[in-house]
Amino acid sequence: MASWPTPLKETMGYPSRWVYGLIDDGLRLMGSEAHATEIRSSVYLFLIACVIPWLVLALLGRGRPYDLGFRRPNRYGWRIALVGYLISVPFLIWMVGGAGFATPYMSELERAGTAGFILYYFVNMLTEHFFLHGALLAAFRAGQRWPPPAPVAVDATNTLAKALQWVGLIQPTRGAGGARRVMRWAGLPDGCLPAIVASAMLFGLVHVGKDPRELVLSLPGGVALGYIAYRTNTWLTPFVLHLVTAGTACLMIMARG
Repeated sequence: MASWPTPLKETMGYPSRWVYGLIDDGLRLMGSEAHATEIRSSVYLFLIACVIPWLVLALLGRGRPYDLGFRRPNRYGWRIALVGYLISVPFLIWMVGGAGFATPYMSELERAGTAGFILYYFVNMLTEHFFLHGALLAAFRAGQRWPPPAPVAVDATNTLAKALQWVGLIQPTRGAGGARRVMRWAGLPDGCLPAIVASAMLFGLVHVGKDPRELVLSLPGGVALGYIAYRTNTWLTPFVLHLVTAGTACLMIMARG
């Protein structure tokens, strides 16, 4: 954006400065400016990534919480989260080993303090997952809403097939071919693939500028999180999984000293 004309940059900056100004005024009225930067950024993220997308979808008649993935996890929720976490651990070890991975996070922790750091990243991840794995998985799907829950088949007879069905795979394909057959086998309703791809691409863009290892993992990670959201019937599952993996990465950083 540094190469854009100055008037355009100034115009684009008005909304954020206006919102930040209102937040600062509110903090002063409350007589507290502790962690002001983190609170200001958190409120701004909440408005941009939660309130505005919800209002837009509501204007389209798609603003019901159920249409945006505010649902109870299905039977696969904790199972897929557990398997996803176990799969992620080796990649977390590799990512944390990157030369520049820990530096920005430790600098932010030192600047903001523990409370401010936790507040900001909790709200950051909450809004990120609602936007990417709630609103966008609705907006980029046909009808601009989440699909009905996929049917569940548990009719496998051999041990491997039973294990795969335990995490929601080997579902009926009903004669479909190509990508549709793969998606149905994985337990996803029709029309979900474009939304998963769009969400994953934006998830990757969110990580541009971060450590190369974190950036490399963000695109396949975004695909996996989009799939997990649809398959477990809620965007809350990828949110919780991301919280746990981020916490594990923090512990790994501290263990490395």
